[in-house]
Amino acid sequence: MPFISRDDAQSIVQPYFADFQYVVAAAWKDWRDGVIAAQMQHKRVRANYIWNQLIAHAKRRFDGKSNVQVETLRTWDGVLIDDKVFVRMKKGTHDLFSRNYPTQAALAFHDQIQDLFGGIARLELLYVLNDAETDIERIALIQRHKKSVSWVIDLLKPADDKQNVIPFAPPPAGPPKISVADRILKSKKGNSKDDKREPKQGS
Repeated sequence: MPFISRDDAQSIVQPYFADFQYVVAAAWKDWRDGVIAAQMQHKRVRANYIWNQLIAHAKRRFDGKSNVQVETLRTWDGVLIDDKVFVRMKKGTHDLFSRNYPTQAALAFHDQIQDLFGGIARLELLYVLNDAETDIERIALIQRHKKSVSWVIDLLKPADDKQNVIPFAPPPAGPPKISVADRILKSKKGNSKDDKREPKQGS
């Protein structure tokens, strides 16, 4: 069953949504806190590093769970759930397309007419960066068929993928600033008043 409905996929994968959120967050933290990020010369370095950490954290997270494990099916690494769904974790675009070189294998993975794994549905868990590429703004579970996305399940709630921004408040108004020229002028005026003394008697 390479094709799977959104509802059926959600019923199978939803118990592990929190685990997938943890895996993605941990992999991203590894990247941000590591020494390579500040020296990145090409974005593929980041994508490869995070992919490695996604697999590593998934192995630890799902260790000991009989119905969920990290597996390599043919040439693809991912998370196999209940022997029904295979989830491949990838970086995604804002349009929720994973980035792949259009090899025959990549094209086959997204062609749901082809039954690659003996009836196991193929899904993708995509992390999407914000425009500045400083944080993850979206984690989505999708099924893609060729060049279209069949359905989407967002793992982050709408409020979770937005930063809590405190609006900028200007500092409270202080006493008006007096320029140096104003101070000098004021000083001269004060001195001129002091000079207007009454003449001494008998002078």
